[in-house]
Amino acid sequence: MHSANSRVTLNITEANETLETAKSLLTESDYLAVASYLVILGIIAILANSFVIFVLLKGEVSYYRIHKKLLLNIAIADLMLSLIAFPFFASSSFANRWLFSDIGCTFAGFWIFLLAQNDMNTHAAIAVYRYIIICQPSYEYYLKRKNASLYILGTVWGHTLLFTGLPLVGWSRYQQEAFGTSCTIAWDDNRPAELAYNIVIIIACYCVHVVIFIFCYYKIINEFSSAKRCLARLREEVITDRETLRLELMLKYHKVMTYRKVTVASLAMVAAFMIAWTPYAILGAYVMYDTNVPAWVLLTPTMFAKSSTVLSPLSCALFSGSFRTAAKQLFCKNEEVLDEVQNGSVLRPLASNHSSPEFVQKEVRVTLYKGELTINDIFVGNFDNMEL
Repeated sequence: MHSANSRVTLNITEANETLETAKSLLTESDYLAVASYLVILGIIAILANSFVIFVLLKGEVSYYRIHKKLLLNIAIADLMLSLIAFPFFASSSFANRWLFSDIGCTFAGFWIFLLAQNDMNTHAAIAVYRYIIICQPSYEYYLKRKNASLYILGTVWGHTLLFTGLPLVGWSRYQQEAFGTSCTIAWDDNRPAELAYNIVIIIACYCVHVVIFIFCYYKIINEFSSAKRCLARLREEVITDRETLRLELMLKYHKVMTYRKVTVASLAMVAAFMIAWTPYAILGAYVMYDTNVPAWVLLTPTMFAKSSTVLSPLSCALFSGSFRTAAKQLFCKNEEVLDEVQNGSVLRPLASNHSSPEFVQKEVRVTLYKGELTINDIFVGNFDNMEL
């Protein structure tokens, strides 16, 4: 009991010292700028993530169920972070000090670490998922099992809770940051236990994920390059011998290129998230060995990291054609535009007569068009534009 009281007293003393240091380095104008930034960012994040959640739930987004659930997991986490954590930090910034006691600091620090790490884990799960369905289709069977999405989300949240919950049970702790209006783990504590925890989370919660991202998307990009060469061979066969068109080439091309735009959107979301959080991770690792870092230097990456709550939905909207199509279907009232969105571009026959090849092979109907090729009315490729 005496040890626990001493620890609490130590935490309060350290927090007061940190706050006094911050006050000597940040002005009232600085705090006002931070508070205004958090208010604006929070409003945009709430609106953007609410919109993404609405479209994913109500729109006809052509993602597999697992992918859609993982995107929902990210959007809901970012929404919860904006609704709960941002008000703590914004109100404290307006007051130029932390307003919510040590318990509030622990909760706020845990909440933002929990939801940010959930985003990181979910992006890693999406990368592995896309790697399997594109590069290792023989294992796709496991993703189609009844409870596959539950197992994946359970793994994501299990890893998240394991590493973010450890400070709640005594291994390290959450404390105020140097500028005194936000909370995080004790990066600057050089005691052996706290230092060991910091090293563990940098490896298990950041470095491992970076390796996963690099490996998965490198393999996927290589597969896309292979698909481009496949398309060149397919086009040559269509031109030289329409009657012996090799369906396996078409199916391989369709298998890979159908996922191309979705993967580009996923990669864009990962890039945006990593751009937002990497400066903070690097600075956190640096602070473990040098605690004499000015408060404004700590402030900049901390505030930039919170922008991930806006960058993720923005990346989804800008780079996902399927998401934009679903949004148009929900909100567009112009019937002509809606028909264009639903039906796609008009397919033009190769010739005006009835000599265009239309045959059946292995119970698959193949129709050749001047610009586009379909299998069972599924778009395969555009032969007027070879740039992929």
